[in-house]
Amino acid sequence: AASDVYKRQLYRLAKNSMVIDALCDAAENGKQVTVLVELRARFDEENNINWSRRLQEAGCHIMYGPRELKVHSKLLLITRQNNGKTEYITQVGTGNYNEKTSTLYTDLSLMTANQDIGNEAQLLFEALMENRLIEQSQHLLIAPLCLQNKVLEMIEEELSLIHISEPT
Repeated sequence: AASDVYKRQLYRLAKNSMVIDALCDAAENGKQVTVLVELRARFDEENNINWSRRLQEAGCHIMYGPRELKVHSKLLLITRQNNGKTEYITQVGTGNYNEKTSTLYTDLSLMTANQDIGNEAQLLFEALMENRLIEQSQHLLIAPLCLQNKVLEMIEEELSLIHISEPT
């Protein structure tokens, strides 16, 4: 038998969000749903407070971003216990899961069953729940401590692959 746990970060949502409906339905159907709601989403603070109340009423566990940081990630983690084995499905994206703005912008998304990425996403959610920062990561670029240096390293690696011939 499988049991599912959903963890989701929300930043800016549409007025009549289908994402909220889906998370509430999951919680009301017995799934464990944890949602990080960023209260400092500029111009959407009141909406996010209202969404967090609705989610909580449906049975979702609500957490808020660390006091000193704004959490702007777009991350979903589904954890399944299947015959005693933990399985992860992770979605990382650029969009706010806002039905209205999704018609205006192009967003990118990666959905993967890669267990290493899922494990790192799980560690990130644990850190956010404990109000601490991730100091090392292998697969995800996690600000503020694991983003800038990794991006610079990747740029240097790409530059080292470029062979520039001298003018003759």
